[in-house]
Amino acid sequence: MKKIILAVLLGAASLAAVAQNMQTDESVQVPGRALKIELPALPLHMGRDQSSAFRGSYTLSNGQMLHLRQYGSGPALYAEIDQQGARKMIAASPNTFVAADRSLKVTLELKPDGDAGGEVLMRVPAQRMADGTLSQAKVISATVR
Repeated sequence: MKKIILAVLLGAASLAAVAQNMQTDESVQVPGRALKIELPALPLHMGRDQSSAFRGSYTLSNGQMLHLRQYGSGPALYAEIDQQGARKMIAASPNTFVAADRSLKVTLELKPDGDAGGEVLMRVPAQRMADGTLSQAKVISATVR
């Protein structure tokens, strides 16, 4: 009887070992939305009256302020986040603007009640870490509130 029980236990253990060997450590890559800031192939020409609809200050989800302004009599729109310097924006679509230096992308959706929503992509440059290494430059996203 002891031999039968021992044989059953050894058989079960060997089946478990075989099953464990058959399992491969497979990982599944789930691609997220890639955050990119690219200049449009064909910039959209907007008149001053069209681009002036976007002028104003917008609060971002990260606590920063986005300011969109126009200078002079031209239609160009300039964006500035907090006090980081104004960047000339190029219209990529009727509601999307990209900074000429590709450091910023603003997508705004103006609502009839005067509110606005949308997304701002910002390029964060590489930074020196405390241990002396350099972090990689990256693009981060903030929503317009």
